[in-house]
This record gives sequence, structure tokens and C-alpha cells, in this order.
Amino acid sequence: MHGFWLLLALNGVTAPQAASAPCAAALCWNVKPQICVTEQANQPCQSDLQVQWYSEQKLSPCLFLAEQLIQCWQDATTGQWQQPLSWQHTELSLRNSNNVVLLQTELKVLSRKPMRRRIASPWSIF
Repeated sequence: MHGFWLLLALNGVTAPQAASAPCAAALCWNVKPQICVTEQANQPCQSDLQVQWYSEQKLSPCLFLAEQLIQCWQDATTGQWQQPLSWQHTELSLRNSNNVVLLQTELKVLSRKPMRRRIASPWSIF
């Protein structure tokens, strides 16, 4: 029997899993990535942004990147969205029809090569 499940796993098929609640809260989400690493400082992140949200009650929320509307759902308990985006430090929020923020997270961009700081003053008395 172990060989059967191993064969399924090798072929990209996994055993069925028991359904479980995605989160303990009445409303939650999963955002990936929340931190993006770029090569240079002040360089925008080029990444596939993924959002999944879950609610115990039906909602009609909208997803915003900063103040830009990205996606809306109608009378849903779950929603997902994925798209390649270019972004810098910003906020992602899920809002209701009255524009009230239901969930919010900061999207950060870090760089491998931070901006250089000047060790000495650019001028000298001597």
C-alpha cells in the first residue's frame, strides 16, 4: 500500500485531505509575498502577488493596492486573486462596500544592496 501512495505522489497526485477551516478568525486572508527582495535599493518589486481570503459570512469585498481598486467579489465566503505586479512599499487592503477596511497588510520591498551611507562628511575643516 505504501508503494501506491508513493507512486501517486511521484505522479503529482496527492491523497485527499480532510477539509479544515483555513483560519480560526471570522475573516482572514493569506497574502504572498508580503516581503519582496530586489537587487538594488529603490527598485520596484516584480512579483506574482497572490491573495486568498476566507469569511464565515457572505461578503462583497473589494481588494485595493494602496488606493487602487484591483478586484471585487459578490456574496462570497472565499475569494482568490493572483497577478504579476510591479510595486514598492505599499498597503494591500480588503474593504467592504462602504470602503471600511476589513483586512490590511503592508507590502515591503527590501534590497540586497542597500543604499550606501556616507561615512565621513562631504566637507572638511582641514
